Amino acid sequence: MTSKPRVWILLGILAVALALRLAHFVAVHDQPFFAQLAMDSQEYDRWAKEIASGQWIGSEVFFQAPLYPYVLAVGYTLAGHRLDVVYLFQIALAVFGIFALYRAARTMANERLALIAAALAALYGPFLFYDVQVLKESLAVTVAAGLLWALATAGTARQWLGAGALLGVLSLLRENAMLLAPFLVPLAWRPDGGLRRLAPRAATFLAGMILVLAPVAVRNGLVGGAWLPTSNQGGVNFYIGNNPTADGTWRPMVPGKQIPALERLEPQRLAEQASGRTLSPAEVSSFWLHRALHWAADHPVDFVRLQFRKLGRYFDWYEQPDAVDYYWLRGLSPVYRLPLIEFSTLSVLAVAGLWISRRNLRRFVPCFLFASGWIVSTVVFFPFSRYRLPLVPAILPLAAIPVASAWDVWRAHRRGWAFGAAGIAAAFALSLVPYAPKMDLVHYNLARLAEERGDEAGAREHYQAAYDADPRNFMACLNLGNTAVRRGDWPTALRLFREARALEPLSDDVEANLGGALLATDVLDEAAAHFEQALRLNPQNRAALHNEAMLLARRGDIAGARALVERLLALDPNDAGAIAMRNGLESR
Repeated sequence: MTSKPRVWILLGILAVALALRLAHFVAVHDQPFFAQLAMDSQEYDRWAKEIASGQWIGSEVFFQAPLYPYVLAVGYTLAGHRLDVVYLFQIALAVFGIFALYRAARTMANERLALIAAALAALYGPFLFYDVQVLKESLAVTVAAGLLWALATAGTARQWLGAGALLGVLSLLRENAMLLAPFLVPLAWRPDGGLRRLAPRAATFLAGMILVLAPVAVRNGLVGGAWLPTSNQGGVNFYIGNNPTADGTWRPMVPGKQIPALERLEPQRLAEQASGRTLSPAEVSSFWLHRALHWAADHPVDFVRLQFRKLGRYFDWYEQPDAVDYYWLRGLSPVYRLPLIEFSTLSVLAVAGLWISRRNLRRFVPCFLFASGWIVSTVVFFPFSRYRLPLVPAILPLAAIPVASAWDVWRAHRRGWAFGAAGIAAAFALSLVPYAPKMDLVHYNLARLAEERGDEAGAREHYQAAYDADPRNFMACLNLGNTAVRRGDWPTALRLFREARALEPLSDDVEANLGGALLATDVLDEAAAHFEQALRLNPQNRAALHNEAMLLARRGDIAGARALVERLLALDPNDAGAIAMRNGLESR
């Protein structure tokens, strides 16, 4: 059921969406994490610059879904390395995504509900947040809205092919989108055609997805022998979310290794260490997938309990921070002084919408199936708040239902309109509930940015602030110890390294660093014990190899020191410190 388009209202909503995003962009574009990138944003930027420099094919199997860095690379090639252009491009796409959502909701329901859904999207605070970050979430939301539009209107073979292609595009942004296929295929069924028409429509839909993913699979097969349609981290991510120590959040496989480059290397090192041989990227993914599945089979009750725990985290109203804390950023942008909408409001309105339309929900089947698939395909791994963002376009039409119903009741002066209005007001008031930023994370990441700028004093100040905010923050404790080493404050360094070791006894880095501080203070026996423990945990820990070689040389064991130096050079033939040490040992 549709009604006559109200073009000027739609244009007004899109104009508001654009104005809010531009105002937010102006407020934050020169702030930390926007002008100077961190963590995943920094990795996407590095990867895109590498592609734009001429590495369009690359030489390794993709570790992450590749579309977003390639989009960045095209932008860098056309406009230079300008982050402002990236943000403005994402804002433009985000506004188009709101238009696509409007068209999807209008096809499924009516003009008024579609306009309300678009207005909710325009005012949704987390959308603004990710539209001005170098992260793939903004683009994924736009593609998800476009996919809902395509699914709502699909009828001809060409339209089903296009819908499948959009699912393929979404899969190249977020790998879990491939798992949506079995959830969305039932949309190909029509009462008038029965099963006779289901098969060709479903086949066309899947063909569209395969056409998009096949070139990536061929590319991965040619460069790395792994015929994977997106990336090789599926097994790794499944293990991170499903293992004996999993708690429903993302946790690094090795404490202290939570930077993108090491997140790729450490799972491979551990798998090869356990297998005793070199593994291909596909074999690494398979190793961790099978390990997680074996644990789930041996502990089915724990596995099921963990899934419910992750489901609870998925629908938590609190926006779990990653590199940039959402609630901290709100203080930087005056746009967030406006009464924007949060997930709490949308989720309550969507549940109310389900209840109000419980007898006429068939029209929203594309939203239900997309939402169900996205929830399952995310929760089965591990939920970050940003991972649920592509779900939001699917629940916005449902969230619009109670708003539209309250308007109908008020205009008809029917009994109970005051209760309906009060309920809507209460739902919107949930967005005003304040949440405190996670300041230990904020200061830790600000410290890393300061280190990258060469601002040692600023880094130490922020690491100290992170440690003060949470003395159990392992990374803040470890890095604060490293700043003490750099200024020669050995007592402070030893205290902090010992605190860090108590927090994470399985960290090879803290063992190596503690051993290094003990070596510098001539406590040789204890230093040797920590170096040996670091190398038991990670035989490739370069700091432990280097410092133990120095210790052995000091004790006169030149042969032992040379053996360790050779191990270092086997890991990196260009290691300047190892080369200098080898030259020094050869003269003795």
